[in-house]
Amino acid sequence: MIDTMTQTTQIPSYAVEITCPLGFEVQLEQELHQQGLTETKLGEGQVKLTTDLEGIYLACLWSRVATRVMLPLAEFTINDAEELYDAVKKVNWANHMLPTASLAIDCHGTNHSIRNTQFGAVKTKDAIVDYFMEQVGQRPTIDKQQPDIRLSVRIKREKVTVSLDLSGDSLHRRGYRQQGAMAPLKENLAAGLLMRAGWGREDFHYLLDPMCGSGTLLIEAALMSLNIAPGLHRTYWGFKGWLQHEHSLWQQLKDFAKNAQQDRKQFSVEFIGTDREKKAIAAARENIKRAGLNGVVNVNLSAFQEFDFNVTQDDQADGKGLIITNPPYGERIGDEAALAPLYRDLGEWAIKPYAQSVLFMLTSSESLAKQIPLRPDKNTRVLNGGLECRAYRFPIEEKLIKKDVLEAGNTSAGAEMVINRLKKNRKKLGKWAQQNKIECYRIYDADMPEYAVAIDLYRDWAHVQEYQAPKSVDPIKARQRLLDVVAAIPKALDISESHVVLKYRQRQSGRDQYEKLDQSQHEMIVTEYDCDFIVNLKDYLDTGLFLDHRPVRKLIQSKANGKRFLNLFSYTASGSVHAGQGGAKSTLSVDMSNTYTDWARRNIELNEFSDRDHKVVRADCFEWLRQNEEKFDLIFMDPPTFSNSKKMSDVLDIQRDHVELVTLAMKSLEQDGELIFSNNYRRFVLDERISEQYEVENITKQSLDLDFERNQKIHQCWIIRHKNEAELAAKSNMDLFATTD
Repeated sequence: MIDTMTQTTQIPSYAVEITCPLGFEVQLEQELHQQGLTETKLGEGQVKLTTDLEGIYLACLWSRVATRVMLPLAEFTINDAEELYDAVKKVNWANHMLPTASLAIDCHGTNHSIRNTQFGAVKTKDAIVDYFMEQVGQRPTIDKQQPDIRLSVRIKREKVTVSLDLSGDSLHRRGYRQQGAMAPLKENLAAGLLMRAGWGREDFHYLLDPMCGSGTLLIEAALMSLNIAPGLHRTYWGFKGWLQHEHSLWQQLKDFAKNAQQDRKQFSVEFIGTDREKKAIAAARENIKRAGLNGVVNVNLSAFQEFDFNVTQDDQADGKGLIITNPPYGERIGDEAALAPLYRDLGEWAIKPYAQSVLFMLTSSESLAKQIPLRPDKNTRVLNGGLECRAYRFPIEEKLIKKDVLEAGNTSAGAEMVINRLKKNRKKLGKWAQQNKIECYRIYDADMPEYAVAIDLYRDWAHVQEYQAPKSVDPIKARQRLLDVVAAIPKALDISESHVVLKYRQRQSGRDQYEKLDQSQHEMIVTEYDCDFIVNLKDYLDTGLFLDHRPVRKLIQSKANGKRFLNLFSYTASGSVHAGQGGAKSTLSVDMSNTYTDWARRNIELNEFSDRDHKVVRADCFEWLRQNEEKFDLIFMDPPTFSNSKKMSDVLDIQRDHVELVTLAMKSLEQDGELIFSNNYRRFVLDERISEQYEVENITKQSLDLDFERNQKIHQCWIIRHKNEAELAAKSNMDLFATTD
């Protein structure tokens, strides 16, 4: 057997590397020094510490900013994978782990010989397994969740460092937050921000988070003030399976930490948060409970502008507090414009009642930060989940107030006009939508020409599309009008500022640009006439559900019972879902986009229709129709105005090509069937040859709901049927006589 313990008369010294979020190295070093751990050296995203076993435990137990505590076991250079194997196998693993211990290996980095991290991890595992098999005939097992020993293999060019992860899991996981709960900030990043804001150094008497989310900043601040060790509630540690771990010393340090907590009866600091999102407050309350902070941290379901925090003492000197928050940033330029009023509100809200306090804020947007009507005394770079942000510290002092921003932030006359119009429309359309069980509808469509936007409501979200202003309009005025609109929406419609999604688009004569805008995957499910649909408000120019076609979809649902339904240019197959809900025998949806055929399948699956009877096909509709031999009872065709997709065999121009397209579709239609044909080209004129060849009924007026009464040219729609055989024969004879004459 291997001698697993090395006898020594000296206290072992270890050179560990403690990692942290980039930019918080100074805060990490400061808190290590507070624990008496002074042999430190700053690095990038880490602090190197030389200490004994007690120092390692103190760092794990008390560091609020650290991410991991790593003990390098070996460092070497390699030229190929076999050299990695050989070098790892030479480590005296018997000093660190039992041969039967469970093991996990995290590999980071690659080089010319180790081309993927999984291969690097496997070669390391093989070396350790072979080491023990040769020594004692036993081998470790693999456990990726909570192993006895977790190793890190870091590869940078030819240099390899193998380290023991003494923390075992990221130290930001304190144990109080439920897995999967809302958490925009990691706990150690929140603690680092609090330190930068001055919490723990300055004499603050309260902490407010007006957009608290799941409560991370509030909880971390309370843990600091009560001197509760952040590692006290963790149950899993990487050092517990390490052979040099001393359980009695660790337990002793934990007991000291428990006794070091401040008496709550003598505790007077207030921690108050608000958020207008129910899910956020529910998560925050659960996290507060799990952290043991009930009665210490209080959160409330409310917009901060409407809540009385009741903590200021205007006539006394001890009213100084810290307002700290992590507001929504905005993922695109449009989002930033929509969020500008929120940032102005935040600054204005903080200035008067919280004089001599400090506002501290994290954001990725410099332009949004400038909406705060205060001048910061500090702003520093912070990485939040890979996103580059800046942390701004605003002392709330008269001399730092930006009067011009305050004046610009007042609700303008234009914004008041928009507010009044939106309230009027909401009163009219809201009642109509509720009676018809409609969750998504257009509430404004350039009602006032100078405010040229379309606003659609998707439950408690506003989807705003700005029409391109004519060149004669001053761009500065156009920009201000847009800001007036986004400032008006939350106030008029009583929705969160972060629920306003703004997109820029030119006036389109058709839906010919399904442009990819983002990768946020912002999806929600909405209901329409007992059908459920996945909509995406941010990632594409359109949302996945064309609201103007709502009556057409209802018509399809009413006509579909027992019929074979064909949906051409099907987009996300909303028409097919309605047909299925109406009892269609089968549906077939044809579109040439991978994105939308996948979306269509998910919509069909969401409504629990069988993919055997409700099929989706990716194809060029022209080519598909030319080759199709199947007949359908009901066809819906809503082609784009123009398309030059590489997936099409030719360019589609709906005015030029609609005769051929309709003729092809009619060949796939049963003699007693119906083709519903629609398009969004405002200047479209149906060719007379269609009316001569088929029975045509214009249903455009009937196909528009109350919310589109101002925009009746948004689409045109017809029902086209085959003429009966007698009529066709008579017409054929007349044509023959005319030719003879």
